[in-house]
Amino acid sequence: MSIQNILLLLAGIINLIMSILVFSRGIKHNKINRYFSLLTFFNFLWATVLIFINLGISYELTRFFASIVYPIALMVVVSLFYFIINFPYKLFELPTIYKSIINLTMLFYSIFCIFFYKIFVWKVVLTPKVIIYYEFWTYSIYTFILIALMLVGIVILFLKLKKTENTFKQPLRLVLIAVIIGTAVGSYSNLFLMYFHNLDYNYLGPLFTLFINFTAFYLIFLKAKINNS
Repeated sequence: MSIQNILLLLAGIINLIMSILVFSRGIKHNKINRYFSLLTFFNFLWATVLIFINLGISYELTRFFASIVYPIALMVVVSLFYFIINFPYKLFELPTIYKSIINLTMLFYSIFCIFFYKIFVWKVVLTPKVIIYYEFWTYSIYTFILIALMLVGIVILFLKLKKTENTFKQPLRLVLIAVIIGTAVGSYSNLFLMYFHNLDYNYLGPLFTLFINFTAFYLIFLKAKINNS
């Protein structure tokens, strides 16, 4: 197995462990735990599917995985977005109309990428290395949606950093830095490089998202420790 896939495997396993640990703390009445558990679980799926893409087992299977990886990545970003809104407190209640738009977008891309993957991924090359060709306009709209969600999340973190108590100021600053770096690296390695059919750095997105998740994981347990003290 390549170093690239080993790193993806490690990132996936660590995310799965964090997902299980936070899930076990309860998610029914705790939105922070719920969205973090979803975030890390979808990160696990994201890393796993990227491994299968890189392996290039067969033409049609690689084509399918190259399609389904993008609604999974969208679910990663949406879970992070909702986590940012809820942790450590809400600045506002997201209007129902925006929640509906986000949910419908996830539904559309999930259906499109599962049942119409031959349209979204119109060509795959397996040798000498895996190369993937995406449908330009559908992919570009997807890219815009993903980056827009991340930028809005960054703005919300900025606002929370200005208003938060001193106890959470430093951890929130770390999350903000992690999200900015993760957005920049993930956008470059897992979105923009796909326009040039370059998969050489697709492992960087899950790795830098893992850094965000580690910081959020620390915040969850720090908040619980403070509440219990």
